[in-house]
Amino acid sequence: MHKLKMTLAILALCIITPAALPAADEKEGDRSLDVLADDLKFQNGVYFIGLKMYDKALETLNEYLEIYYTGNHRHEAYKLIADIYFNRMEYFKAIQNYQALYEEFSGTDSGVEAYYHLGLCYNKMGYEKKAAEIFNEIIENHSDSIYAQQARLQLDVLQVLEE
Repeated sequence: MHKLKMTLAILALCIITPAALPAADEKEGDRSLDVLADDLKFQNGVYFIGLKMYDKALETLNEYLEIYYTGNHRHEAYKLIADIYFNRMEYFKAIQNYQALYEEFSGTDSGVEAYYHLGLCYNKMGYEKKAAEIFNEIIENHSDSIYAQQARLQLDVLQVLEE
């Protein structure tokens, strides 16, 4: 009886192991392709920025954000999109992207930077009170960030302009 159990166990291992190995390799191969596709889609957007084809860059980077919900370059894509809009003085669209970046990555330097840029956008649009609220929140909640110091400087500028 013991011999029969041992033979069945060995037979089961021989049958299961070879079938399982290709599936693991396929999953790893699929993951590698997913990472490659993620990188390529993002790099296409960066390439268009390098060519100063900003409309095409916006289209490509927005597609990237739609397709890759857990993409490796999401924070960079949001930032690039928001920066394009900021430089075009399309502050409302910049705010939308900086806000999305902050919400998704609030615990990172990229998120805090986006929140700081939100304040800059509101200031540029003439909403100094809203900008001051954001700058104060950065100072309170992210005092260890380099953006806390920049937020203090922005508040000082707002105070000088108010006088």
